[in-house]
Amino acid sequence: MAVSAYVLIRCEGSKAEDVMRELRKKEHVVRADTVFGDYDVVAVLEVSELPSTFSIRTLEKIVLDEIQKVRGVAHTNTHIVTSPD
Repeated sequence: MAVSAYVLIRCEGSKAEDVMRELRKKEHVVRADTVFGDYDVVAVLEVSELPSTFSIRTLEKIVLDEIQKVRGVAHTNTHIVTSPD
């Protein structure tokens, strides 16, 4: 069973489109869309590890290495999904 999370992203200036396109190339990002509101981009992450072996450190590493290092990302807010399909 996979672990999923929503990452709400604020971008620098008018970088939302660039950030979205870059995120869509990342291994753990299954969807990324620009949105209106408090955030500029919402990304859906999926980590295909069993919950018994999943560590919050795994998700932290993905957010730090795959999301926050994308040029134009100013701030992220991560929410782990608790009601899987």
